[in-house]
Amino acid sequence: MPPNTALSAFGFTDLESSLYTELLRQAPATGYRLSQRVGKAPANVYQALKVMEQKGVLLASNSSDPVTYTPIPPAELFASLKRDFDRRHGEAFKSLSAVYQPTRAEEFFQLRSVPHVIERVRAMIAEAREIVLFDLFPAIFDLFAEDMEAARARGVTVAGIAYREEHAGPTVPFNREAAAFVGDGWPGVGVLVVADGAQQLMAQLSLDMEHVLNGLWSDSIFQSCFLHSYVAAHIRLVAFRADPTDPLRDLSLQQAQPPGLQMLMAQRDGGAS
Repeated sequence: MPPNTALSAFGFTDLESSLYTELLRQAPATGYRLSQRVGKAPANVYQALKVMEQKGVLLASNSSDPVTYTPIPPAELFASLKRDFDRRHGEAFKSLSAVYQPTRAEEFFQLRSVPHVIERVRAMIAEAREIVLFDLFPAIFDLFAEDMEAARARGVTVAGIAYREEHAGPTVPFNREAAAFVGDGWPGVGVLVVADGAQQLMAQLSLDMEHVLNGLWSDSIFQSCFLHSYVAAHIRLVAFRADPTDPLRDLSLQQAQPPGLQMLMAQRDGGAS
């Protein structure tokens, strides 16, 4: 992010952001000198400086003629911005939460952004009262580790599948058979979570986790219970799969290699990100 536009995301105009950056580079400075440095009309610069002084972004020295301006340090500015954001965030959250009435749509909804997927998963874990089941690829596993531990701490059963040994635990068996397949062969980063048999999320992110390739969330009780049953069976299967004599081991996706999987793999081989 260029310094001259760094403050634009915090409610400052481009001119105000440029003036603050110039003052950081060299201060104190007069309004006229600043107008030359940013290439803007003096009248516009003086108006912006007045607003910035009211916002507490800079200090004006009235002991000199003409008036000179000095910026407050970035650490002080951003501490102030954070306090103001936290205050407004709290007020808005309280106000909107007071009128929110949760509803159950019993439908599927598409998720189109990575932040939406991540925050929806976190909300599902936080709302869970009894049980959360998951199948998370290694690239995204750690992102939800604290959320999972917080759920366990309040008595929620949390179980899933690990594709790295360091992610495994008493209720999270290590899927050694699929570890390399998931890490090196699959054309995306998989996310599958079921909470309380009441809501589910299935998503595939691009390998750089910048885009959602497929993303669905549903509060359908029937579908969520069905998926819960599937994920629970998969977790138990992974836990028992250590037996090399298992006559059903060839039914697994990576062993059976059905046509649909081959088409998915072709997406990665063809350069899909």
